[in-house]
Amino acid sequence: MGFVRSTFALLVGVAVGGSLLLAYRVSQETGKSLPEAFSDVPEEAKRLFEDLRVRATDSVNTGRAAYREKQVEIEGRLSGGSRPE
Repeated sequence: MGFVRSTFALLVGVAVGGSLLLAYRVSQETGKSLPEAFSDVPEEAKRLFEDLRVRATDSVNTGRAAYREKQVEIEGRLSGGSRPE
């Protein structure tokens, strides 16, 4: 029971801390006071996660392209093709 309680307290702390951090960020960007900035926290969180999703997608696509290039290079070497320089 103590583990569940500790985990729950940790999750609540992370959520509250994240909300405070986002509210502080909004207040710095907009010049609003911290309590006024709390109304913009859901929108800021959505924007943040969308940005993270786009960055992750770009990274995965870049990694896949590099993998494909390397595979073509390796297949060329194995089949006795010329060495790329």
